Amino acid sequence: MSIVESTLQRLKAARGAEPDKAPGAAPAPVEPVPIARVRARIPAPVRWPAQLPAADFDPARLQAAGLAAPERFTSRLRDDFRAIRREVVAASEERLAATGQTVGPIAVVTSSAPGEGKSYTALNLALSIAGQSIQDVLIIDADLVKRTISEACNLGERPGLTELLAHPTASFLDYAYPTPVPRLRVLPAGSRAHAARDLFAPARVESLFEAIRAAMAEHIVIVDTPPILISSDTAALTDVAGQVLLVVRAGKSLHDAVRDAVGHIRKTLPVGVILNDWSPLLPSEKKTYTSYDQYAR
Repeated sequence: MSIVESTLQRLKAARGAEPDKAPGAAPAPVEPVPIARVRARIPAPVRWPAQLPAADFDPARLQAAGLAAPERFTSRLRDDFRAIRREVVAASEERLAATGQTVGPIAVVTSSAPGEGKSYTALNLALSIAGQSIQDVLIIDADLVKRTISEACNLGERPGLTELLAHPTASFLDYAYPTPVPRLRVLPAGSRAHAARDLFAPARVESLFEAIRAAMAEHIVIVDTPPILISSDTAALTDVAGQVLLVVRAGKSLHDAVRDAVGHIRKTLPVGVILNDWSPLLPSEKKTYTSYDQYAR
């Protein structure tokens, strides 16, 4: 079972630098933040329609699909994804140095090749963010071939992304299924009948994701996509993203493939690299993990 074993490494060049401070200048006094301002930072929940049935988050089905780790890894898994979610949420609120625009809520999760753990990462990251009960999280299954998340949630042929791309006037709010996890919704891949069409034309994708970005401005959207080197659909989705998470699997991902994958992503986008399925082979690393387990007790 895959375990995320590293924190995100972001492209610092995409972020604005802090203004220089005068030499010897005294630090500015820190003023207490009024309670009203603290509460104002917690966004109001999205007003989702109530008529959709809940997605099926059956633990056995999630484990069978490779989307859930065994119970013995739960504590470490949660800690790993806490580190990743801090980076993702913080990045969504930053402004890009190149454009001055806010990164925004949409994070695309992809990989260079199949089998590197992108769907696993996408779902567990969404669960971690939703678990804070601060922001709504929408996870979109945009892998129209594998449909891993849709199938694992028993939403295989439910209307979803393909219907929204085929009918630009439809609202994504009507296709986002609730889950047993509060503030987490799933937008499935949709009908295979629509998937055969060329739905990922830039105009269709931009129109849909502009609506999603506006409605979810203070929240988070996680998009699970096909591997970027084998699907042109992924490039269309990264073009409308605010940030990209590239999943790399230890012992499997090829260096040249990862480099090519990064080359397919727009240079102005912040990119996070997640090392998946890492194994502590070195004695020093094994000692670190032993210490962590002892500390957890």
